[in-house]
Amino acid sequence: MVFDTLATVHLRSLTLTNFRNYRAQTIEAGPGPVLLLGENAQGKTNLLEAIFLLATGKADRADGDADYIGWYARDEAQPFAQVSGTAVRGDDEVTVELTVVGKEGARGLTASKRFKVNGVARRGTDAAGQITAVLFTTDDMDLVRGAPGGRRRYLDAMLGQADRQYGRAVSKYGKVVTQRNALLKRIQEGDGERDELDFWDDEMAREATTIAQARALALAELSSYAGEGHARLSGEREQFELAYAPRFAEDWTAERIATAPAEEAEAALAEKLRANRSRDIAAGNTLSGPHRDDLSMMLGGEPAASFASRGQQRTAALAMRLAETRLLQSRSGERPILLLDDVLSELDASRRETVLSAIEADQVWITSPDPDRFDASFRASATMYAITDGVAKKSA
Repeated sequence: MVFDTLATVHLRSLTLTNFRNYRAQTIEAGPGPVLLLGENAQGKTNLLEAIFLLATGKADRADGDADYIGWYARDEAQPFAQVSGTAVRGDDEVTVELTVVGKEGARGLTASKRFKVNGVARRGTDAAGQITAVLFTTDDMDLVRGAPGGRRRYLDAMLGQADRQYGRAVSKYGKVVTQRNALLKRIQEGDGERDELDFWDDEMAREATTIAQARALALAELSSYAGEGHARLSGEREQFELAYAPRFAEDWTAERIATAPAEEAEAALAEKLRANRSRDIAAGNTLSGPHRDDLSMMLGGEPAASFASRGQQRTAALAMRLAETRLLQSRSGERPILLLDDVLSELDASRRETVLSAIEADQVWITSPDPDRFDASFRASATMYAITDGVAKKSA
Protein backbone atom coordinates (compact mmCIF):
# COMPACT_ATOMS: atom_id res chain seq x y z
CA MET A 1 0.00 0.00 0.00
CA VAL A 2 1.27 3.48 -0.88
CA PHE A 3 0.31 6.37 1.40
CA ASP A 4 -0.04 9.85 -0.06
CA THR A 5 0.65 11.45 3.32
CA LEU A 6 2.23 10.18 6.50
CA ALA A 7 0.51 10.47 9.87
CA THR A 8 2.59 12.27 12.48
CA VAL A 9 3.55 10.10 15.47
CA HIS A 10 5.21 10.85 18.78
CA LEU A 11 5.21 9.41 22.29
CA ARG A 12 3.48 11.98 24.49
CA SER A 13 4.15 10.30 27.83
CA LEU A 14 6.04 7.34 29.24
CA THR A 15 5.39 6.04 32.77
CA LEU A 16 7.53 3.44 34.54
CA THR A 17 6.89 1.62 37.83
CA ASN A 18 9.48 -0.77 39.30
CA PHE A 19 11.02 -1.10 35.84
CA ARG A 20 14.75 -1.84 35.96
CA ASN A 21 16.20 0.97 38.12
CA TYR A 22 13.10 3.23 37.88
CA ARG A 23 10.82 3.06 40.92
CA ALA A 24 8.28 5.60 39.67
CA GLN A 25 8.89 7.91 36.73
CA THR A 26 6.86 9.80 34.15
CA ILE A 27 8.46 11.47 31.16
CA GLU A 28 6.54 13.82 28.92
CA ALA A 29 7.66 14.90 25.47
CA GLY A 30 6.47 16.42 22.25
CA PRO A 31 7.49 15.95 18.63
CA GLY A 32 11.16 16.37 17.77
CA PRO A 33 14.30 15.24 19.56
CA VAL A 34 14.26 13.94 23.14
CA LEU A 35 17.76 14.03 24.64
CA LEU A 36 18.45 11.69 27.58
CA LEU A 37 21.70 12.87 29.12
CA GLY A 38 23.76 11.28 31.88
CA GLU A 39 26.74 9.16 32.76
CA ASN A 40 26.86 5.46 31.94
CA ALA A 41 24.85 2.97 34.03
CA GLN A 42 22.33 5.59 35.20
CA GLY A 43 19.31 4.24 33.29
CA LYS A 44 19.30 5.99 29.93
CA THR A 45 19.15 2.75 27.94
CA ASN A 46 16.39 1.42 30.20
CA LEU A 47 14.08 4.17 28.96
CA LEU A 48 14.65 3.22 25.33
CA GLU A 49 14.17 -0.45 26.21
CA ALA A 50 10.82 0.39 27.82
CA ILE A 51 9.61 2.15 24.66
CA PHE A 52 10.83 -0.71 22.47
CA LEU A 53 8.99 -3.21 24.68
CA LEU A 54 5.75 -1.30 24.16
CA ALA A 55 6.35 -1.33 20.40
CA THR A 56 7.41 -4.95 19.94
CA GLY A 57 6.55 -6.84 23.13
CA LYS A 58 10.15 -8.00 23.52
CA ALA A 59 13.71 -6.78 23.96
CA ASP A 60 17.12 -8.40 23.62
CA ARG A 61 18.73 -7.30 26.87
CA ALA A 62 16.67 -9.49 29.22
CA ASP A 63 17.41 -13.16 29.86
CA GLY A 64 13.85 -13.50 31.09
CA ASP A 65 10.82 -11.33 31.83
CA ALA A 66 11.70 -11.21 35.54
CA ASP A 67 14.75 -9.10 34.65
CA TYR A 68 12.46 -6.13 34.06
CA ILE A 69 11.37 -6.09 37.71
CA GLY A 70 13.61 -3.82 39.78
CA TRP A 71 15.64 -5.64 42.43
CA TYR A 72 14.12 -3.47 45.16
CA ALA A 73 10.60 -4.71 44.27
CA ARG A 74 11.35 -8.43 44.21
CA ASP A 75 10.65 -9.00 47.91
CA GLU A 76 7.17 -7.50 47.72
CA ALA A 77 4.13 -9.76 48.18
CA GLN A 78 3.45 -9.39 44.46
CA PRO A 79 6.57 -8.39 42.54
CA PHE A 80 5.73 -6.50 39.37
CA ALA A 81 6.94 -3.91 36.89
CA GLN A 82 4.84 -1.73 34.65
CA VAL A 83 5.41 0.42 31.58
CA SER A 84 2.75 2.59 29.99
CA GLY A 85 3.08 4.86 26.99
CA THR A 86 0.62 7.16 25.25
CA ALA A 87 1.37 8.00 21.63
CA VAL A 88 -0.19 10.60 19.39
CA ARG A 89 -0.95 9.05 15.98
CA GLY A 90 -2.31 11.66 13.62
CA ASP A 91 -5.63 12.81 15.09
CA ASP A 92 -5.83 9.88 17.53
CA GLU A 93 -4.06 8.65 20.63
CA VAL A 94 -3.24 5.11 21.70
CA THR A 95 -2.09 3.91 25.12
CA VAL A 96 -0.17 0.66 25.43
CA GLU A 97 0.44 -0.79 28.87
CA LEU A 98 2.75 -3.66 29.78
CA THR A 99 2.65 -5.31 33.20
CA VAL A 100 5.27 -7.87 34.18
CA VAL A 101 4.03 -10.05 37.04
CA GLY A 102 6.60 -12.02 39.04
CA LYS A 103 6.24 -15.39 40.72
CA GLU A 104 8.74 -17.01 43.08
CA GLY A 105 9.47 -20.64 42.28
CA ALA A 106 12.01 -23.39 42.71
CA ARG A 107 14.25 -21.75 40.11
CA GLY A 108 13.92 -18.26 41.54
CA LEU A 109 11.78 -15.40 40.29
CA THR A 110 9.97 -15.99 37.00
CA ALA A 111 7.49 -13.65 35.36
CA SER A 112 4.94 -13.25 32.61
CA LYS A 113 3.91 -10.23 30.51
CA ARG A 114 0.39 -8.86 30.18
CA PHE A 115 -0.60 -6.17 27.67
CA LYS A 116 -3.44 -3.69 27.40
CA VAL A 117 -4.26 -1.38 24.52
CA ASN A 118 -6.47 1.56 25.51
CA GLY A 119 -7.34 -0.31 28.69
CA VAL A 120 -8.37 -3.56 26.96
CA ALA A 121 -6.36 -6.74 27.51
CA ARG A 122 -4.57 -7.86 24.34
CA ARG A 123 -2.11 -10.52 23.35
CA GLY A 124 1.46 -9.34 22.93
CA THR A 125 1.35 -10.04 19.20
CA ASP A 126 -1.72 -7.80 18.90
CA ALA A 127 -0.23 -5.03 21.04
CA ALA A 128 2.89 -4.97 18.85
CA GLY A 129 2.86 -2.19 16.29
CA GLN A 130 0.28 -0.04 18.07
CA ILE A 131 3.30 2.20 18.70
CA THR A 132 6.02 1.62 16.09
CA ALA A 133 9.67 2.14 16.96
CA VAL A 134 13.13 1.37 15.61
CA LEU A 135 16.02 0.92 18.04
CA PHE A 136 19.63 1.76 17.09
CA THR A 137 22.27 0.55 19.56
CA THR A 138 26.05 0.35 19.77
CA ASP A 139 25.64 -3.43 19.41
CA ASP A 140 24.14 -3.08 15.94
CA MET A 141 27.38 -4.12 14.26
CA ASP A 142 26.42 -7.62 15.41
CA LEU A 143 23.76 -7.47 12.68
CA VAL A 144 26.67 -7.66 10.26
CA ARG A 145 29.32 -9.73 12.05
CA GLY A 146 27.27 -11.64 14.63
CA ALA A 147 25.36 -14.91 14.65
CA PRO A 148 22.27 -15.46 12.43
CA GLY A 149 19.96 -15.36 15.47
CA GLY A 150 20.47 -11.61 15.81
CA ARG A 151 19.49 -11.05 12.21
CA ARG A 152 16.37 -13.18 12.64
CA ARG A 153 15.42 -11.08 15.68
CA TYR A 154 15.91 -7.98 13.54
CA LEU A 155 13.38 -9.36 11.04
CA ASP A 156 10.95 -10.49 13.74
CA ALA A 157 10.95 -7.16 15.61
CA MET A 158 10.37 -5.27 12.38
CA LEU A 159 7.74 -7.51 10.79
CA GLY A 160 5.98 -8.18 14.09
CA GLN A 161 5.15 -4.46 14.25
CA ALA A 162 4.06 -4.32 10.61
CA ASP A 163 2.07 -7.56 10.40
CA ARG A 164 0.22 -9.08 13.36
CA GLN A 165 -0.38 -12.34 11.47
CA TYR A 166 3.40 -12.65 11.20
CA GLY A 167 3.82 -12.13 14.94
CA ARG A 168 1.24 -14.81 15.72
CA ALA A 169 2.92 -17.22 13.28
CA VAL A 170 6.34 -16.67 14.88
CA SER A 171 4.90 -17.31 18.34
CA LYS A 172 3.12 -20.51 17.29
CA TYR A 173 6.05 -21.68 15.17
CA GLY A 174 8.41 -21.47 18.13
CA LYS A 175 6.11 -23.68 20.18
CA VAL A 176 5.75 -26.20 17.34
CA VAL A 177 9.52 -26.48 16.84
CA THR A 178 9.96 -26.99 20.59
CA GLN A 179 7.41 -29.82 20.56
CA ARG A 180 8.93 -31.38 17.44
CA ASN A 181 12.43 -31.25 18.92
CA ALA A 182 11.20 -32.91 22.12
CA LEU A 183 9.64 -35.70 20.05
CA LEU A 184 12.85 -36.12 18.02
CA LYS A 185 14.77 -36.68 21.26
CA ARG A 186 12.18 -39.22 22.47
CA ILE A 187 12.43 -41.11 19.18
CA GLN A 188 16.22 -40.98 19.46
CA GLU A 189 15.93 -42.58 22.92
CA GLY A 190 13.41 -45.20 21.76
CA ASP A 191 10.42 -43.64 23.52
CA GLY A 192 8.60 -42.35 20.41
CA GLU A 193 7.56 -43.42 16.90
CA ARG A 194 8.59 -41.76 13.64
CA ASP A 195 5.00 -41.45 12.38
CA GLU A 196 4.22 -39.23 15.39
CA LEU A 197 6.16 -36.54 13.48
CA ASP A 198 3.45 -36.32 10.78
CA PHE A 199 1.29 -33.94 12.81
CA TRP A 200 4.17 -31.66 13.84
CA ASP A 201 5.61 -31.59 10.31
CA ASP A 202 2.31 -30.31 8.91
CA GLU A 203 1.89 -27.76 11.72
CA MET A 204 5.44 -26.54 11.27
CA ALA A 205 5.17 -26.27 7.48
CA ARG A 206 2.03 -24.15 7.74
CA GLU A 207 3.46 -21.58 10.17
CA ALA A 208 6.88 -21.66 8.48
CA THR A 209 5.34 -20.73 5.15
CA THR A 210 3.64 -17.68 6.65
CA ILE A 211 6.97 -16.57 8.15
CA ALA A 212 9.14 -17.31 5.11
CA GLN A 213 6.80 -15.64 2.64
CA ALA A 214 6.56 -12.52 4.79
CA ARG A 215 10.35 -12.38 5.11
CA ALA A 216 10.90 -12.92 1.39
CA LEU A 217 8.44 -10.18 0.43
CA ALA A 218 9.90 -7.78 3.00
CA LEU A 219 13.50 -8.38 1.90
CA ALA A 220 12.64 -7.52 -1.69
CA GLU A 221 11.64 -4.08 -0.42
CA LEU A 222 14.18 -3.83 2.39
CA SER A 223 17.19 -4.53 0.16
CA SER A 224 16.41 -1.48 -1.97
CA TYR A 225 16.07 0.76 1.07
CA ALA A 226 19.30 -0.59 2.61
CA GLY A 227 21.23 0.05 -0.59
CA GLU A 228 19.95 3.59 -0.85
CA GLY A 229 20.62 4.31 2.82
CA HIS A 230 24.15 2.93 2.62
CA ALA A 231 24.92 5.03 -0.45
CA ARG A 232 23.81 8.13 1.41
CA LEU A 233 25.80 7.32 4.54
CA SER A 234 28.97 6.35 2.68
CA GLY A 235 28.93 9.09 0.08
CA GLU A 236 28.16 6.44 -2.56
CA ARG A 237 31.64 4.98 -2.24
CA GLU A 238 30.46 1.37 -1.91
CA GLN A 239 27.52 -0.80 -2.94
CA PHE A 240 25.69 -2.61 -0.14
CA GLU A 241 23.49 -5.60 -0.99
CA LEU A 242 21.08 -7.25 1.42
CA ALA A 243 19.26 -10.49 0.58
CA TYR A 244 17.17 -13.20 2.22
CA ALA A 245 18.95 -16.55 2.74
CA PRO A 246 16.15 -19.00 3.62
CA ARG A 247 16.53 -22.54 4.98
CA PHE A 248 13.50 -23.87 3.17
CA ALA A 249 12.93 -26.74 0.74
CA GLU A 250 15.51 -27.58 -1.94
CA ASP A 251 15.55 -25.21 -4.93
CA TRP A 252 13.24 -22.76 -3.17
CA THR A 253 14.83 -19.36 -3.65
CA ALA A 254 13.63 -16.21 -1.89
CA GLU A 255 11.87 -15.14 -5.08
CA ARG A 256 10.07 -18.47 -5.42
CA ILE A 257 9.01 -18.42 -1.77
CA ALA A 258 7.61 -14.90 -2.19
CA THR A 259 5.52 -15.71 -5.27
CA ALA A 260 4.40 -19.33 -4.84
CA PRO A 261 0.92 -20.28 -3.60
CA ALA A 262 1.06 -20.94 0.13
CA GLU A 263 -0.25 -24.49 -0.28
CA GLU A 264 2.59 -25.34 -2.67
CA ALA A 265 5.23 -23.93 -0.31
CA GLU A 266 3.73 -25.79 2.68
CA ALA A 267 3.77 -29.07 0.78
CA ALA A 268 7.39 -28.59 -0.29
CA LEU A 269 8.62 -27.93 3.24
CA ALA A 270 6.56 -30.77 4.72
CA GLU A 271 8.12 -33.11 2.13
CA LYS A 272 11.61 -31.92 3.05
CA LEU A 273 10.94 -32.46 6.76
CA ARG A 274 9.81 -36.02 6.08
CA ALA A 275 12.78 -36.71 3.79
CA ASN A 276 15.21 -35.44 6.45
CA ARG A 277 13.71 -37.23 9.44
CA SER A 278 16.66 -39.57 9.92
CA ARG A 279 19.06 -36.63 10.03
CA ASP A 280 16.83 -34.68 12.44
CA ILE A 281 16.41 -37.69 14.72
CA ALA A 282 20.16 -38.25 14.81
CA ALA A 283 20.67 -34.59 15.74
CA GLY A 284 17.71 -34.48 18.11
CA ASN A 285 16.93 -31.15 16.49
CA THR A 286 14.99 -29.68 13.56
CA LEU A 287 17.59 -28.62 11.01
CA SER A 288 15.35 -26.93 8.40
CA GLY A 289 12.93 -24.04 8.58
CA PRO A 290 12.80 -20.29 9.27
CA HIS A 291 14.46 -20.71 12.68
CA ARG A 292 17.63 -21.40 10.64
CA ASP A 293 17.22 -18.48 8.20
CA ASP A 294 19.86 -15.83 7.66
CA LEU A 295 20.50 -12.63 5.72
CA SER A 296 23.23 -12.28 3.11
CA MET A 297 25.14 -8.98 3.22
CA MET A 298 27.61 -8.01 0.54
CA LEU A 299 29.73 -4.88 0.47
CA GLY A 300 31.46 -4.08 -2.79
CA GLY A 301 30.84 -7.64 -3.92
CA GLU A 302 32.44 -9.23 -0.83
CA PRO A 303 30.81 -10.71 2.30
CA ALA A 304 30.46 -7.79 4.72
CA ALA A 305 31.08 -9.91 7.83
CA SER A 306 34.44 -11.14 6.57
CA PHE A 307 35.90 -8.25 4.63
CA ALA A 308 34.35 -5.02 5.92
CA SER A 309 36.28 -2.82 8.34
CA ARG A 310 34.76 -1.82 11.67
CA GLY A 311 33.69 1.52 10.21
CA GLN A 312 32.16 -0.18 7.17
CA GLN A 313 30.29 -2.63 9.39
CA ARG A 314 28.89 0.26 11.43
CA THR A 315 27.73 2.03 8.26
CA ALA A 316 26.11 -1.18 6.97
CA ALA A 317 24.29 -1.69 10.29
CA LEU A 318 23.03 1.90 10.26
CA ALA A 319 21.83 1.38 6.69
CA MET A 320 19.85 -1.67 7.85
CA ARG A 321 18.19 0.34 10.62
CA LEU A 322 17.32 3.14 8.20
CA ALA A 323 15.87 0.51 5.87
CA GLU A 324 13.80 -0.87 8.76
CA THR A 325 12.48 2.62 9.38
CA ARG A 326 11.43 3.04 5.77
CA LEU A 327 9.77 -0.37 5.58
CA LEU A 328 7.69 0.27 8.70
CA GLN A 329 6.78 3.65 7.30
CA SER A 330 5.69 2.14 3.97
CA ARG A 331 3.58 -0.53 5.70
CA SER A 332 1.87 1.66 8.30
CA GLY A 333 1.71 5.13 6.77
CA GLU A 334 3.44 6.44 9.91
CA ARG A 335 7.01 7.35 10.67
CA PRO A 336 8.19 5.14 13.54
CA ILE A 337 9.66 6.66 16.67
CA LEU A 338 13.45 6.35 16.52
CA LEU A 339 15.51 5.30 19.53
CA LEU A 340 19.25 6.02 19.30
CA ASP A 341 21.21 4.46 22.16
CA ASP A 342 24.50 6.35 22.25
CA VAL A 343 25.22 5.44 18.61
CA LEU A 344 26.29 8.99 17.77
CA SER A 345 29.01 9.02 20.42
CA GLU A 346 31.22 6.76 18.29
CA LEU A 347 30.98 9.06 15.27
CA ASP A 348 32.86 12.24 14.45
CA ALA A 349 30.94 15.49 14.00
CA SER A 350 30.66 15.12 10.22
CA ARG A 351 29.33 11.55 10.42
CA ARG A 352 26.87 12.50 13.20
CA GLU A 353 25.48 15.22 10.95
CA THR A 354 25.20 12.76 8.06
CA VAL A 355 23.33 10.22 10.21
CA LEU A 356 20.95 12.77 11.70
CA SER A 357 20.19 14.22 8.28
CA ALA A 358 19.43 10.72 6.94
CA ILE A 359 16.86 10.08 9.67
CA GLU A 360 13.26 10.98 8.97
CA ALA A 361 11.11 10.86 12.08
CA ASP A 362 8.59 12.94 13.96
CA GLN A 363 10.30 12.02 17.21
CA VAL A 364 13.75 10.66 18.02
CA TRP A 365 14.97 9.68 21.50
CA ILE A 366 18.74 9.94 21.86
CA THR A 367 20.91 8.89 24.80
CA SER A 368 24.32 10.45 25.33
CA PRO A 369 26.74 11.10 28.18
CA ASP A 370 27.77 14.43 26.64
CA PRO A 371 25.41 17.27 25.61
CA ASP A 372 28.28 18.98 23.80
CA ARG A 373 28.04 16.38 21.05
CA PHE A 374 24.98 18.31 19.85
CA ASP A 375 25.12 21.88 18.62
CA ALA A 376 23.19 24.69 20.30
CA SER A 377 20.40 24.77 17.72
CA PHE A 378 19.79 21.02 18.07
CA ARG A 379 19.67 21.25 21.88
CA ALA A 380 17.30 24.21 21.64
CA SER A 381 14.89 22.10 19.57
CA ALA A 382 15.02 19.14 21.97
CA THR A 383 13.22 18.10 25.11
CA MET A 384 16.08 17.30 27.48
CA TYR A 385 16.18 15.10 30.56
CA ALA A 386 19.09 14.56 32.93
CA ILE A 387 19.25 10.91 34.05
CA THR A 388 20.83 10.08 37.42
CA ASP A 389 20.45 6.72 39.19
CA GLY A 390 17.02 5.91 37.77
CA VAL A 391 15.59 9.40 38.09
CA ALA A 392 14.87 11.59 35.05
CA LYS A 393 14.65 15.34 35.58
CA LYS A 394 13.64 17.73 32.82
CA SER A 395 16.32 20.30 32.11
CA ALA A 396 16.41 23.55 30.20
